[in-house]
Amino acid sequence: MDLLFKREQGYSGRSVKFKLWGKIQIDFDEADIMKKYKFTDAVLIDVDQPGLFGRSAFVSVVVFVIAFIAVRDMGVIGLLLAVAAGIGAGFFWYHQNRETIYVKDLLHGRHFTCDSVVDLARKEAWLETVVSYLRQVMESAKHWDGTEQHTVEPLPKEEARQVILKGI
Repeated sequence: MDLLFKREQGYSGRSVKFKLWGKIQIDFDEADIMKKYKFTDAVLIDVDQPGLFGRSAFVSVVVFVIAFIAVRDMGVIGLLLAVAAGIGAGFFWYHQNRETIYVKDLLHGRHFTCDSVVDLARKEAWLETVVSYLRQVMESAKHWDGTEQHTVEPLPKEEARQVILKGI
């Protein structure tokens, strides 16, 4: 499995915006594992964005109204076109702004917008870690059958305390 990055920069008003495109390339064996265990729909990173759906609906309604005004003389066909434009715009806006990353996003390639080079470097490191995790889970899926025993030894008092304070 390879992780590809493409970096770009552009201007948005007076500020520089950085864009990162990430994609994973897999070989035939890895593609078979993905298909067999249905990894493509797995969530790599789940980010709670409470207002995202509402903002997407707002974008959808605004685009619908603008489109309907533009094509209102077309009757039912105009209404259907306006509905399609609104739904399409809301769907596109939602997927461009969501931070949740699915495996299929990286299989097809996904763009990320970053405000600074530091954010871009952080996003790259984040993606490298998550893809490494995915690779190890895929490898372990090959050997999922059977029983395994793990002995968990108690830690000394101070180390145990630190583990508890840090959480999992």
